[in-house]
Amino acid sequence: MAQLRIFLSADNPVNFDLGEERATLGRLAHNTLQIDEVSVSGHHADIFLQAGRYLLHDAGSTNGTFVNGRQITDAVLHDGDEVRFGTIEGLFLNEHGSVSSEPRPDFLTTSLEVATSSTRPQTFVSSSPSPKSVQSRDRFATALYSLAAFAFLSAAMAVFFILTM
Repeated sequence: MAQLRIFLSADNPVNFDLGEERATLGRLAHNTLQIDEVSVSGHHADIFLQAGRYLLHDAGSTNGTFVNGRQITDAVLHDGDEVRFGTIEGLFLNEHGSVSSEPRPDFLTTSLEVATSSTRPQTFVSSSPSPKSVQSRDRFATALYSLAAFAFLSAAMAVFFILTM
């Protein structure tokens, strides 16, 4: 049986048996494999068996899904493929691969560094239904609206004082 070995920490690998059912991975509790880590999206990816091969599909995650260091949308998994969901690394092992206790692979020994700056990816597309306005304010229009508001308040106060007399 194929397995997905997730390395939550150096001393905490989690082995997940993959069957014929679609497996969902993500931070939310409704996923088949819940990974409680902030870099993992609520519904991050799917792994499923199709035509005798396991396929990995990124479900539109924020921090991406990677196979052997390359960001993917869809990929066929092979025995020994290194996978990453956000910053969580793992290893795909098929039924022909070894699933015995083994040391952590060398690709996972890299240290993580905290980012000091961030830039928006060139391919970033906002999914917000109301796009952010980038226009600068028109000073004349702002002054005109302020004057109109002042006139309205003055008229309302005049009517109030006349009626209370």
